[in-house]
Amino acid sequence: MSNNSINMGAKSKKVLEVVSGWEAVELAVKCIFFGIWQLIQMFVKRLWKGHRRKSKNSSVELTVDNSVGTHCYIKIMGVKYHYVKTGPKTGQLVLILGDAPDTGKLWGPTWTTVVRRLSEEGYHIITLDLRGTGGSEGGRRSDLAPPRAVEELSNLMEVLGVSENNPAVVIGFGIGGMLTWYLAHCHGRMIGKLAVVGAPHPNLYWQYPPAAFCNRVLHFIQWPNFPEQWLAEGAQERDGRWASSRACDWSGPLNYVRGAAWWRVRANHRIESPTLLVGARDSAAQLVTSAQYCLSSTLRMVTTPDPTDLELATIVQDFLIEKEKSSEFEPRTLMGRMLGAVAGRGRELTAKLVLPPVQG
Repeated sequence: MSNNSINMGAKSKKVLEVVSGWEAVELAVKCIFFGIWQLIQMFVKRLWKGHRRKSKNSSVELTVDNSVGTHCYIKIMGVKYHYVKTGPKTGQLVLILGDAPDTGKLWGPTWTTVVRRLSEEGYHIITLDLRGTGGSEGGRRSDLAPPRAVEELSNLMEVLGVSENNPAVVIGFGIGGMLTWYLAHCHGRMIGKLAVVGAPHPNLYWQYPPAAFCNRVLHFIQWPNFPEQWLAEGAQERDGRWASSRACDWSGPLNYVRGAAWWRVRANHRIESPTLLVGARDSAAQLVTSAQYCLSSTLRMVTTPDPTDLELATIVQDFLIEKEKSSEFEPRTLMGRMLGAVAGRGRELTAKLVLPPVQG
């Protein structure tokens, strides 16, 4: 590891703070209490409806389109990661962190079109499988806690040629978006731009859960093993979304979310890189609150904040490719600058009056 990595690693430790003291005790007690209550509900449900077994006939699986890029493996800090690379090696790196366990949506026609377009524009795209998903190695709870996850990702970026003088673009969906937040706070100088899709800021963990599968059960998922079984049985299933999942498929996603409960970003730390925040149409409050952690943010709402959304594809491409062109049309008159200042001040007042304050 280079001296640059060591210095950035030391700096990142100052950005992340572990939950400790009475706050940690209170969290542990709540996890025990709500976990027991959830287990009782599971037991009663099984008695009433019977234990649901997965069908042996697996559902149709999405086949990866090999024409999108080249499949590669790399070991970072002793951990095997799988990724797909697309586009010229000389181009600016775009690191894509998908959601978990829904990795297949990145290979649908909508998002692969985005990847090809970015490749044509000269970007070098790396689509990474998070730990415990796809072809990447899993890990224990401590292995996927924010400090370790950020260290591995920053080392991966450095190996791929990213530096302060050659920053990357990072795009994160869901849990991948949560990791993008951590990465941008801890290693912001390595990131030129970032796009976070469907992922509230990690410090809003208890206000806005980091993933759909942990809604209303954030304390319960701190328990070992039981949440994996509970999710594999389809307790949080919507429209067959996770119908073919197994308990082992949930270990990676759950361990990322479990670790995030015990870490937070320092309250006064802000991301300097231009940031695109995308959420569902009913997530305005979450987006504006998350934007308070950014010095330069663009907020957008779409129907479905995931790689299948057509509107999202256009928004991301415009943010990465055409943003420079739009600067030609920015108002340069005195009146235009005054209106821009008033609009910015209005957003600040809205965040203070309508939304809860940023929690440390």
